[in-house]
Amino acid sequence: MMGSMMTRTLTLTVLVTASALLSGCFNNAEAICEKRKECFSNSINVNRCADELDDWADDRDKDRRRDRLAQCADCLDRRTCAQIRTECIGACVSVP
Repeated sequence: MMGSMMTRTLTLTVLVTASALLSGCFNNAEAICEKRKECFSNSINVNRCADELDDWADDRDKDRRRDRLAQCADCLDRRTCAQIRTECIGACVSVP
């Protein structure tokens, strides 16, 4: 059962990543929201979440907030959900 779930998660991750690379429209906010959905709450609306993060970044201090989004997304990239919980707190704690 555990292997089946890991296979499904891996397949989903590969499909999302491939789709993003092919479409060229995947940004840091979307990457963060995809991982939030995968690791924390399947009910997250990725598009709405990404729009809210983009709005947050554009609200003020845009360059600094965009850097924080990039640092968080970089940390989340290629890590498992368990690794994210321990390794990305510092990079992502300031992202709402």
